[in-house]
Amino acid sequence: MLALVVGKNYSNVKKEAAIIVANFLKVNKAEVEYHTAETIEPIDLKYRAEGNSLFGDKFIYVVDGMLDQYRDDLINVLDVLNLSPNLFVFCEDSINKETEKDFTNLKAKFVSIKADEKERDNPFAITDALITKDKKRMWYLYRKELEKGESPEAIVGRLAWAMKTLVLILKNPKSSATELGISPFVYSKTKSGSSKWDIVSSQKFYTDLLFGMPNGGETEYHLEKLILTM
Repeated sequence: MLALVVGKNYSNVKKEAAIIVANFLKVNKAEVEYHTAETIEPIDLKYRAEGNSLFGDKFIYVVDGMLDQYRDDLINVLDVLNLSPNLFVFCEDSINKETEKDFTNLKAKFVSIKADEKERDNPFAITDALITKDKKRMWYLYRKELEKGESPEAIVGRLAWAMKTLVLILKNPKSSATELGISPFVYSKTKSGSSKWDIVSSQKFYTDLLFGMPNGGETEYHLEKLILTM
């Protein structure tokens, strides 16, 4: 049996996972184990699913952050886990649509924890994450933007604006906001968060963002790849 809980608010994700565990325990006698991607791997879960089934014992495995490190390996064993009488609960801060489909196709319980209103209404959160090179947060915000109905093309436009500003500041480190024609607020925020970028990497990202998509490619997946490899 499978369950997947996704959300940026770690506390709410764990609360939802605890509810799923409690509901399972109401009708099953089972032991509960808590793991992360550092303490267990997908192949270990597969062995436990097969081995536990032989002896009739039931277990609940609650695993944090496995998809971030072992997505492909985990997807390859989902069928085995799903057929097991054990319960496997995966807690993640964000996933892509393909992963969601992999779980829901197996009739897994899927719970998406909504973002806080303040974060949802901040159109600059994703550009802030880009400037500070916070890949996990940027990925999460990107998926949330798409869920709200924002088009990938519109997101590309905002990211391109942010990167163009960053490149301009990096190329002219001694110039003021007024000299560069940038608002003082944007200038200050961009410059203070730009330490993880240099001129070469920022220009490359900007170029790939606008011109790197293969012919016939989809903007959504092009942008996904850039975020995951930045």
